[in-house]
Formats: sequence, structure tokens, C-alpha cells
Amino acid sequence: MFTHLLVPLDGSQTAEAVLPAVERLATLLGCGVTLLHVIEADAPERIHGDVHMTAPHEAETYLEKVADHLRQAGVDVDLHVHTVPVGDVPRSIAEHADELGQDLIVLCSHGGSGPRRFVVGSNAEQVLDHGTTPVLLIQPDAAEPQPAFGPNCILALVDNAPGGEQAVEAACTLAARAKSALHLLAVVPTLQTMSAELAASGWFMPHTTREILNLTAEEARQHLEAWVQRCAAQGVTAQGRVERGDPAPVIVDLAQELGADLVVLPVRGLAGLRA
Repeated sequence: MFTHLLVPLDGSQTAEAVLPAVERLATLLGCGVTLLHVIEADAPERIHGDVHMTAPHEAETYLEKVADHLRQAGVDVDLHVHTVPVGDVPRSIAEHADELGQDLIVLCSHGGSGPRRFVVGSNAEQVLDHGTTPVLLIQPDAAEPQPAFGPNCILALVDNAPGGEQAVEAACTLAARAKSALHLLAVVPTLQTMSAELAASGWFMPHTTREILNLTAEEARQHLEAWVQRCAAQGVTAQGRVERGDPAPVIVDLAQELGADLVVLPVRGLAGLRA
């Protein structure tokens, strides 16, 4: 499970929306926290409506203030300011995660709004593209104070993508620590939602392709049941569910139906949510 959280902050209130989740995770998991600010080359004067920090000393003063707040909650915090201006901040964040030995990056999603736009065009998306460290994305609510981070209900995607097993293991462990409800989801395509390559064969052999998809769904059910048993061994009662269709809308719709406040999925699955 996670032991060190990297928290990039740019000084804006938007970026600070991650702090309740950082405090909660650090407390639940006993994680250390590193606060990071990367000096940006040719930085704009303002970012997300707030003054953009461009001097190392003001960044250190700001991070120390944030660190003091977390330390009062019993969190072990250090801080790091990358003083050499860089043009690619997301790449620098990903590189710092490796250099500093951090195993989870906690970021605010600055992308578009709405349930189907988790990371559209955001720095968070670019951090994912540049690195291999898992990323927790927090969606800020500009109209309301950031709610306390439970998580109370976790939805985890189960598939064969790289990192898929580690993602479900993390979801199960977190559910055990937070006493959260855990829902495991597998998504199997239909003839209408298959990839272009598979759809070509489905067009010429629809009956055979349909049978293959049915077999895939049955294998997914068995795989989910095995995960339910593994979670039970950790004291977590998980619910498994197989859905048919396009993964992106299925995940979003089910998250809304369940009231999930945390969605866990491999990066490959995340890419589909850009639409």
C-alpha cells in the first residue's frame, strides 16, 4: 500500500482542494507527505484566479504554512521546492515522484466540469502521461467547500490492463482501513461498443463474436468472484458486478448510481474518460 504521498501545490485555492484527502489518507495509512512546488518558466501572473508563486522563498514560506496545518493533525510532512524554472511542470512532477521515492501523487483535476470530464486537458492528465506513479485526482467544487474525504464508497474497475491487479488491491486495502463499501466492476463490450479491430470481425461473424463476448462476460464474473473472496480475506465485503458496453460511460453512470466518492482504475481505463 502507499507509504509516501507527493502533493504538488501551485499556491491556488483550487490546488488546495486536495488537502482534506491528503490529511485523511496520511492518517488512515500512516503515510508521510511531501509538499512540492515547481517553479515554472515564463509563468503567468495568476493561476486559477490566485497569484502564481514564481520566487523560491515565497514558495517555501507557503509550503511551510501548509505543512504546519498538516503537522497539527499528526501528519509527518516535509517539503521540496524545485528552484530551477522548468517549462514542463507535469513532467517535473512525475520525475520528482521517482526521485523522491513517492508512491502516490495527489493532484487536483483542473480539467472541465461535469461527471464525464474527470481530467480533460489538465496538468493531471499530463502527469499520468509522463510517469508511472499512481495518481489520485480530486475534483474541486468551486461553489462549495471541499467535503471531507471518506472514502465512504469505492468503485474499482477490474480488468487485465497493466497495473490492474495493484489498483484493485489498493482499493481493497483502503476499504478495509476506512471501512468503506467496495464495489468491483468488470465491463465487457457489446457488438456495438467493441474496438474497431474487433468490430471488423464482428461484422462478418456476428454470431461467433457474440458468443465470444458471452464467454468473456462469464470469465469476468468468475474473475470478480475470485476478487470478492480475496477481499473477504481482508475483512472487506465487496460486491461484484459485470456490465456490458463502453467502459467510460458505464463507469461514470455506475459511480453516480452508487454515490461513489472514489473511483479506482488502471491508467488505460482512465484514458477513455477524456471524452
